[in-house]
Amino acid sequence: MSAFGAIFSREAGLAWAGGGGPAGPAAFYLGAITLAPLAIGPAADLLVAVGPGIMGFAALLSVLQSADRLFGDDHADGTAELYLLSGLSLPWLVLAKVMGQALATLWPLPVIGLLGAMMYGVPLLPACVGALALLAAIPALSLIAGFAGALAAGVRRSGLLIALIATPMMVPVLIFAAGAGRSALAGDERALANLLLTVAVSLGTTALAPFGIVAALRSRMG
Repeated sequence: MSAFGAIFSREAGLAWAGGGGPAGPAAFYLGAITLAPLAIGPAADLLVAVGPGIMGFAALLSVLQSADRLFGDDHADGTAELYLLSGLSLPWLVLAKVMGQALATLWPLPVIGLLGAMMYGVPLLPACVGALALLAAIPALSLIAGFAGALAAGVRRSGLLIALIATPMMVPVLIFAAGAGRSALAGDERALANLLLTVAVSLGTTALAPFGIVAALRSRMG
C-alpha cells in the first residue's frame, strides 16, 4: 500500500474507532438545522428562502466541530514530528490525512442537507442541487479546517481560535454552494454556474491548502 493510502486508511479508521465516525458531525448538523426554525419563525415562505443558506452554514459549523483534533492529537503525541522527519511528500501526506477523516465523518452531511432542505419546504430538485453543491464544498471546507487546525495545534482550547481562522476563508465556497441552491429554487440558470464555481474552489483548495498545512505544522514545530 502506498503512503497516501496508508495514511488515508489510518485516519478513516481512527475517526471511526476513536471519534464515533460521522455520529458527531451528523448529530450537530441535524441539531442545527432543526433548531434554526425556532429562531427565524415558522413562516413557510421565509423557511424556503433561507433553507439553502442554513444548510450551508450548519455544514460549516459541523466541519469545525472536530478540526481541533485533526492535528492537535498528532502534535501532542509526537506524530506530527515523525511526519515531518519521514522524508515522504508532506503535502500528499496531509491531504491523505484530511481527506481520510473527511470521508469517514462528513459523508452524511449532503444527505441530511437534502432532507433538511425538503423539511424547510424546498422542492426536490433545488434541494438536490443544494445537496450536490454541499458535497462539492466538503473538500474545501475540510482542508480549510485542517489548515486552521494545523495553525492552532498545541494551543489549549483551540476550538475558538480555529473557528476565527477558518470561518472567513470558508465563506466564499459557502456563498457559491448556497447560491447554487437558491438559484435552482428560483429557476435561475446561474445554478449550474454556482455549482461549477463550488467545484472550482474545492479543486483549487485541494491543490494549494496542503502546502499551507505543511507550512503551518513546520511553524508549530519551531
